[in-house]
Amino acid sequence: MGFYTLTNVGKVRANNEDFAESLEFTTCTATGKKIKLTALILADGMGGAAAGEFASMLAVSELKNCIISHLCAQGTNEMFELDKLALMERYFRSANSKVYSASCENPDMAGMGTTLVSGIILENQLYLAHVGDSRAYKYNSAKGLVRLTKDHSLVQEYVDAGKITDDEAFEHPDNNVITKAIGIMPEVECDKQTIQLAEDDLLMFCSDGLSSLAKDVLIADIIKSKYATENGTNLPELANSLIDLANLYGGTDNVTVCLYQHRSLLTDK
Repeated sequence: MGFYTLTNVGKVRANNEDFAESLEFTTCTATGKKIKLTALILADGMGGAAAGEFASMLAVSELKNCIISHLCAQGTNEMFELDKLALMERYFRSANSKVYSASCENPDMAGMGTTLVSGIILENQLYLAHVGDSRAYKYNSAKGLVRLTKDHSLVQEYVDAGKITDDEAFEHPDNNVITKAIGIMPEVECDKQTIQLAEDDLLMFCSDGLSSLAKDVLIADIIKSKYATENGTNLPELANSLIDLANLYGGTDNVTVCLYQHRSLLTDK
C-alpha cells in the first residue's frame, strides 16, 4: 500500500475535530503510458459544539470533490498541461467559500474554521498547499525528516521576528493560536509550493495533535525505525506508532496522520 491515513480522538477530547482522506487515481494514455495521481488531504477543525468537526469534514470533502470533478471533466492526462499550484489555490478558495458560507448561514456554526493541508502527487512532483498549522513533512534516509510547511501561527511569527527560538515556540503557552484558517474570512490565501520527489521518499501530513506534543526529533526517530525501501514501509504500522507517540505525550488533542511513500509505476508494489 502506497498511502495510508489514520485518525485518533486522543486521550482528553470527547470529539474528533480532525478529518482526512487519501485518494489515488490511475489511468492509461492513448500511447499506453500509465499515469498515477495521488491526493492527500487533512484538516483540523475549530468551533463550538460540533462546528469544528463539520468545518474539517466540509473542507476536506469540498477539496476532494474539486479534484474528482476536475479529473472527470478533464482527465488525468490534462493535469500535465495545467498549472497545478493554480489548481490547488482554486481548490482551497472553493473549500474556504464552502466553510465560510455554512458558518454565515447557520448560527450554531458561526465562527467555525479549520486548518487545511493538501498535496497532489503526479509523477515525481508534490504540489503542496496549506492554511493553518497542520503540517507536511518529507523523510528519506539521506536527509532525515524535513518540514515542508511553515505554520500560520502566532509563535511562528515570534520565531520569524527573532523574538523566540523554535524550542521556545514549542513550549510557548500560545503555541495553539493560529493566524490563518479556512472559513473564517470570505477570502483566504494558501501557501503553495512544488516539491521534487525521489524514489522511496516518505511524506507525512499531520495535525498539531502530533506536532505540538512530540518534537520533530522524536517523530523522526519513529519514522526512521519503521522506514523501509526494498518492500516499502509498513504504513499502517507507522501511522499507529505516530499516534501512540502523541498519546504517550498526553494525547491532549485529536491526532491525524496521512502517509505516502513514493514509488514509481515501474517499481510500485
